[in-house]
Amino acid sequence: MSNLSEGIKVKLAAMTDDYIKQLPVRFDELTRDIKNAKSRGTLEFLSILKNSLHKLAGSGATFGLDELSVKSKELEVFLSSYLEDNTNSEFFDWTTFDITLGKIENICKPKENIEELEELEEVPQVFTTGTDEFIMDSDTERHEHNVLVYLSDKEDSVISEISDQMEIFGFQIEVFYDISEVETFIKKGNCRLLIINSSFIENNVAVANKLSKLKKNYSNYLSFIFVADRDDFSLRLKTVKSGGDAFFILPLDTGILVDKIDKLTSKLNHPPYHVLLIDDDPEQIAYYALVLQQAGMITSVASDPKRVIEVLVESKPEIIILDMYMPTCDGIELAAIIRQHEAFLTIPIIFLSAEQSEEKQLEAMKSGADDFLTKPIRPDNLIIRINAKAARSRNLRFLMERDSLTGLLNHANLKERISIEMMRVKRSGGNLSYAMIDADHFKNVNDTYGHLAGDHVLKSLSRLLQDRLRRTDIIGRYGGEEFGVILINTDAENAFRVMEEVRKNFALVKHKSDESEFFVTFSCGIASFAECETSSELNDAADKAMYEAKTTGRNRTIVHKK
Repeated sequence: MSNLSEGIKVKLAAMTDDYIKQLPVRFDELTRDIKNAKSRGTLEFLSILKNSLHKLAGSGATFGLDELSVKSKELEVFLSSYLEDNTNSEFFDWTTFDITLGKIENICKPKENIEELEELEEVPQVFTTGTDEFIMDSDTERHEHNVLVYLSDKEDSVISEISDQMEIFGFQIEVFYDISEVETFIKKGNCRLLIINSSFIENNVAVANKLSKLKKNYSNYLSFIFVADRDDFSLRLKTVKSGGDAFFILPLDTGILVDKIDKLTSKLNHPPYHVLLIDDDPEQIAYYALVLQQAGMITSVASDPKRVIEVLVESKPEIIILDMYMPTCDGIELAAIIRQHEAFLTIPIIFLSAEQSEEKQLEAMKSGADDFLTKPIRPDNLIIRINAKAARSRNLRFLMERDSLTGLLNHANLKERISIEMMRVKRSGGNLSYAMIDADHFKNVNDTYGHLAGDHVLKSLSRLLQDRLRRTDIIGRYGGEEFGVILINTDAENAFRVMEEVRKNFALVKHKSDESEFFVTFSCGIASFAECETSSELNDAADKAMYEAKTTGRNRTIVHKK
């Protein structure tokens, strides 16, 4: 647990303290289950008792109470063996069971358990986490402007050339003529990328050395793009020695520049992994949620197996951590149910349980799980395993789901997301709109300026959509020069307002090919959930509205009406 912050260690210690104080209550609940099993005399109540012991073994291991975990596990295994070999509870050996139970009672009830707490090195705040709630990205507004620094030794034409165009893509440019002022600006955390006129370093070795040192000091944070009015090896070498990551010849193609900026800063824009925790034990789910949140992950929780599909639809996790035993439906059965839904086939499922039987663990893996972790597990080990699994899953999913040119969802996955969002809005209410976009006269662009220029146009449109829309909105490349946008919690009127703003801004984007400059527009059709019953109807209605926009003059947005 050495990688955890001191604040988190204190919270985890407080959580463990609270768990130990609640042990007498847990033992009383266990005693109730024992009385029911003895008095009712059925295998059903023995199974309930077994699950209670499994939960106690798991929570004991989680909170560092090894003896409690071991003794509870002994009884759980004892019960499991009996249940596998018998069809009734008449001959269950309660005498042997009660001997071990007495040892558990000694752990749960006496004052000595305080000493066990003091022996724990670092342990886990009880923080309240509601049942079956989900915590999602709160950023539903337009992306904030990214600040870029333009550094030059004098006023020049580059700023006026790119400032308006870069602002369309959501960038704010700060101009500096002194490297010391830039360094102060960077130290305040205001900038991640510098655009530098090569004339700034060409005849000034001291400035070039300062830039190189600045880059080394912020190598994981800062990127340099150099611009120049000529291209030769010696100048490129000077920019590389000064820390340059990219080199552009004037005049600049804004679309290509924005694409490079996105690539250079993508490592700094790594969104947090989203983990769904499924467990019916509130203390354990709170413990692991806190550990993962401390590691920068978003967590959703579900304690009722019957509501897991709802939570999956709402929270859209990238990885699922699942307990082995829960009431109503065990983990193996729940994993099988999750895998029956095509939308959730690729989400990694990791079992986290006190179950030590290799046979049971293999059975869990056969149900569709990707890994099995045994409690107790060190928080830092858990974080490493989750990070590795989530990173691999995200990379694979990106390759499978994304369009190679724009990085947006591909056709199949865009349509799948429309279906999922329609399910969500039907179940929980709210608004949903879908917009289809088609670049106007795009064949002429390819024929006149070449397919490479056409690709840059599509990438520019993709980048503009990502900047102007919210992170919660879903954008995909429908095919060719067509795009689809799912606007979450948005009615037709507001969808029209948003897409009109995007349309007007895209019409201002200046595209370049060789020595030529040109502009491209798009036509847009919008349909809303209020007018459609199914995802197919929504898609068809938006497509008809877009066709109407094309046939009535292009470069316009039309909302479908029945």
